[in-house]
Amino acid sequence: MRVAIELHDNKADVLVVGKCEKRDAHTILATGGINAALGNLDKKDSWQVHAADTIREGGYINDAKAVKVLCKNATDAVKELAKWKVKFHKETNGKITQRFFGAATYRRACFVGDYTGKAILDSLVDQTLKREVRFKNEIYIVSLLYAKGRVNGAIGLDIRNGEFIIFHSKIVVLCTGGHSRMYKRSSSRFWENNGDGIFLGYELGAKFMDMEMFQFHPTGMVYPQEAEGLLVTEAVRGEGGILTNKRGQRFMEKYAPEKMELSARDVVARAVYNEIKEGRGTKKKGVYLDISYKPKKYILSRIPRMYKQFKDYVNVDISKDKMEVAPTAHYSMGGIYVDHETGKTSIKNLFAIGEVTAGVHGANRLGGNSLAEIIIFGKLTGKNILKELKSIRFTKIDESLVNDKVLEIMHKLGNERGKDPIKIKKDIQNLMWRNVGVVRKARDMKKALKKLHKYKKLKFKVDNSLIMNENLIAALDIRNMLPTCEMIIRSALFREESRGAHYRVDFPETLDKWKMNIICNVEEDGIRISTKPLKKIPYDVNKFLKKKSDVSNLLLE
Repeated sequence: MRVAIELHDNKADVLVVGKCEKRDAHTILATGGINAALGNLDKKDSWQVHAADTIREGGYINDAKAVKVLCKNATDAVKELAKWKVKFHKETNGKITQRFFGAATYRRACFVGDYTGKAILDSLVDQTLKREVRFKNEIYIVSLLYAKGRVNGAIGLDIRNGEFIIFHSKIVVLCTGGHSRMYKRSSSRFWENNGDGIFLGYELGAKFMDMEMFQFHPTGMVYPQEAEGLLVTEAVRGEGGILTNKRGQRFMEKYAPEKMELSARDVVARAVYNEIKEGRGTKKKGVYLDISYKPKKYILSRIPRMYKQFKDYVNVDISKDKMEVAPTAHYSMGGIYVDHETGKTSIKNLFAIGEVTAGVHGANRLGGNSLAEIIIFGKLTGKNILKELKSIRFTKIDESLVNDKVLEIMHKLGNERGKDPIKIKKDIQNLMWRNVGVVRKARDMKKALKKLHKYKKLKFKVDNSLIMNENLIAALDIRNMLPTCEMIIRSALFREESRGAHYRVDFPETLDKWKMNIICNVEEDGIRISTKPLKKIPYDVNKFLKKKSDVSNLLLE
């Protein structure tokens, strides 16, 4: 939406097409905060320290130039959101409050309780409605259109009425989110983050990077089944929540004695995983997260959504009792390769921002950086598109391509003897969770890859309706998931080391020779893996990277 605002304000004609209603995008589940080095509580913080934290915890394979742009522009982004009436929590002096997030040197996350994403999304929607930006909601984009070697639109299926819609445009911007629903336990809802944008780019031969880098958040709900994987925001630990095993031991002392619960997400996730695997977890295969020592008034002020979430799902009052948590698939660091300052992909007239892209977060994302990313690079991409539009003319829609794509979907209908796509989708998610999850090894990943090839040959049971057809949607999701999963596995097999969120028990060390990005090239005969050398880290960031991170402040709570 930030792209749309920038384009509209400069007289460009723009249409926002969404899979959900405009106030129900996945952004509402980004709860804890948005990073900006305002220095309101810790005067020593700066954009350079923010950038150093981002690269350090990204395993030093981030796009360093993009990181600099992100961190340098974050303060202006937060100020813009405040101007647009995002009601950030404030101190008595009127300045925005900032909280700790994992692996941050200083308190940097600006927040609205524990529903920051929703507050930001609502603000952006309000701004677009004020400008009368056009929306088309509940549309499943099935393919991008192209002619003369460039993208010129898309084909969408209106989920509610079963009609196909042809979108004709000069430029397409993918803001489709990530692919956390490749996994059984995920912080995403079942209909989102199924690799939609990855497939759309894959179909056109886009270039992908760091697909092996996938973040498992250390704290997701364990039960009931309908809530399994639901995010328990990092804000709980940022506000002082502690992790213990079934024996009451505060186990992070053993794994990360300096930063403890506020270590990087990959460190905490592996610690939780290990406690459960070695038999120190709860009966429900979790560990405990406890903030009950804080006053109830404080909890209701700082993390009201978490209080309600546990009360609603499991009737647990977190001001009195512990929460049960376990790792959950959360965020895709890998994705489409882009130039972040322009939003350009390797495909002409196709742009992308946010979680569908790769580069900013490297091997592990800092909590609070994703909301900053979509605002900052949304604005910059919008500015660049305005320059591009001056030299782009509409190209005629290829009607034969449209017919082929529509027939491809229609051929999925009316099959009574195929496999149940909803079940197969769950099977794929289980396969990835078991074999390509928090901890990885070659034997398991090769087994998963072999099984994926068998899924490619399946036909699915789908009736004749295009209207709200759950089996058709699941079949389309599987189509998106298969190349996404394959690129994750092939990249993870190729990287024979452990770095950030990618942990291999058969290659546990982090090696300098692997300080590079892994590229997935889509070719006629399949996926070809190559590597890309890293861009030089800017001097004004690198000098802060050489300093030892001051973690003493993390132990105050």
